[in-house]
Amino acid sequence: MGSSIAPKILLAIIIICLIIFFFWRWSNKKKQQKAERTEAITVPEKTNDIVAIIEASIQTMQSYKNNLNKYGYVYFQETTPFVVQQLKAEADSLLVAERENQKILIQLQNNYKKLENFYQSEATDPKKTELEVLNHVNKTMITWRNLLKENR
Repeated sequence: MGSSIAPKILLAIIIICLIIFFFWRWSNKKKQQKAERTEAITVPEKTNDIVAIIEASIQTMQSYKNNLNKYGYVYFQETTPFVVQQLKAEADSLLVAERENQKILIQLQNNYKKLENFYQSEATDPKKTELEVLNHVNKTMITWRNLLKENR
């Protein structure tokens, strides 16, 4: 009777060890992902250089898009406020002296307002919201790249 219990106990211990190992690995991956997603907000200096502002915004949106594709809706929920703050800082750094700068500023503001609306709306289907945000980001980046070509 003693020999029939030992394999069961041994198997239970191995299963418990595997569960603990996989949980530990999963939690470490989550911590790593969270550390990668928290980005510092950099406030650009006031400038009249439209090209620099558009390039900075494209870079911010490209990073956001890549991470959204990589991490999904969870990334959207956790970091959209930071991305919006970054985009606001970039828009605020544009000096509005010329009519053309005002058009660019309006587009920059429309972008972060749209992201705020996505973030504040209640998502019934996270995957659909994620796709809508990605679609918005792609359209915005195309528009900004076209503006960049016009202003060079």
